[in-house]
Amino acid sequence: MEEISTYIRGVNSVLLKKWLSERFGEETLNEICAVISPEAGEMLRNPDPNEWYPVSLTKEAYEAIDRKLTPKYPQALQDFGRFEVEQSVKGFLRYLARFLTVQQLFKRAKAFWKSYNRGGFIETDPVIEEEGRKKSKVFIHGSRIGPAGCKVLSGFIELLVAQTGVHDIKVEKKTCIHKGDKVCSWEVSWE
Repeated sequence: MEEISTYIRGVNSVLLKKWLSERFGEETLNEICAVISPEAGEMLRNPDPNEWYPVSLTKEAYEAIDRKLTPKYPQALQDFGRFEVEQSVKGFLRYLARFLTVQQLFKRAKAFWKSYNRGGFIETDPVIEEEGRKKSKVFIHGSRIGPAGCKVLSGFIELLVAQTGVHDIKVEKKTCIHKGDKVCSWEVSWE
């Protein structure tokens, strides 16, 4: 297994384009494409869901979106992470997710990661209860998506956990490879 995530499946770019266009308009999409490399712009303008794109292109797009949108919309990239889950877990699959525990969902997240990332991996701690809340930690190893990408992952984790029907979900970034830590991690708690 590759230790570093090197490619991301194109469905991520398809959803990114859809999210930007629907929530912020074509003009914003064009402004983002104008400030990134031609390769990253092509990935965003004409994404192929079956293509594998270098992580560096997605990182570049996320960073440009972060610079453009975060001053006015501080939660923009977390919103995209939630949007990815909304678009990926629909219909009967959404209904079935309600029957999973968070721990069962986390086990399936390992396979989900492999479906959309080449290299790197996700793991979780067992669920514990503390002060009336359940919690666990999520670790993502080998992701070089950048701090902006970590914002996307925070929103993704939050809404993914919500699919099980739990409430009052809190996701807190604990460690980050972009700040010198060995791994990116989040503490997730819920009722």
